[in-house]
Amino acid sequence: MSDEHDPDDVAETACRFTDTELAIYLFLLQGPASLPDCCAATGLEEGEVTRVLESLSQSKLVQPLPIQPPRWRAVAPNLAFLNFLSKLRAEYAKLSRQTTSLNNVLNELQSVMRSDVLGCHSAVGVEKLADEAETRTKLIELLLTAQHSVRAMHPTVAWGDVLDMDFSVDRALYDRGLDIRSIYPHTTRRQREGLNYFRRLRELGCQFRTTVSVPGRVILIDDRIAVLLLRSRHDGGVVAREPNIVGFFEQLFEDTWDRALPVSEYDYDKDVRRELELLVLIELSSGRSDEAIARRLDISTRTLRRYITGLYERFGVETRFQLGVAAARAGILPGAPDLE
Repeated sequence: MSDEHDPDDVAETACRFTDTELAIYLFLLQGPASLPDCCAATGLEEGEVTRVLESLSQSKLVQPLPIQPPRWRAVAPNLAFLNFLSKLRAEYAKLSRQTTSLNNVLNELQSVMRSDVLGCHSAVGVEKLADEAETRTKLIELLLTAQHSVRAMHPTVAWGDVLDMDFSVDRALYDRGLDIRSIYPHTTRRQREGLNYFRRLRELGCQFRTTVSVPGRVILIDDRIAVLLLRSRHDGGVVAREPNIVGFFEQLFEDTWDRALPVSEYDYDKDVRRELELLVLIELSSGRSDEAIARRLDISTRTLRRYITGLYERFGVETRFQLGVAAARAGILPGAPDLE
């Protein structure tokens, strides 16, 4: 894995304060204060202090008091940490259900593809595609029939000529007035190719978001066709027209889209880093090696170890075993996983 995916300036952990947030939070720890009090103590404009107070409130670090004139108070650090753990626990449960559901479907389809049941024939509503070349040709053919929308989930961004071809297809679809929405993993924000592709998509007017993990590539054409590209290039793909299968992937896309984060800046923000740290924690609990986890997350092992260091700091531990115990006690992970 290239260190192009690992710029040195993205080493912050998920909930680290900005200087302004820290100044206001420390001031409020001394006692409740009004907006003018915070402005006077920090020398900041009212609009900036208001924005910071809203951000801290969303992070459950400060609370507005139900009095007039309005005043704010800081949440004690230990309670704030418990609030953070509660949010992580909920995010873990959602991510686990989503990933398990999609993986089960992809595994079932892949098993069918490899069995002798289909052979060279197709089941009702399901068309087998033998290899990558046939799948790409069929996909372009089907995209030309799109009438109103194309929705796609991509576990990675392509490279070189394939990326240019993908952009040409997106441009042709957009020029026809189709609604185009795409979901990519958060790690795409750190890849040079991914960042450039995002900029080109934005110039077209396409919509795209990122989420912690995209287990497989799925393209939905209108509300009638789902094209699944299986994990190995040699496995080809599947075209599904059966309404129940298409409906499942439509719901999966919309649920993932609602939870995914818009790319307003071509960098990691706090929410992106927090979600990635959570995903790292889940992967560590599986017992996989650092190299295997880095491959699954499409990051370098050095970047992975930065996330692990950030988790050590957050939980106040020094080893992976202690991290597993701390996460289990906090209710984020079931049991006490062996992370050594």
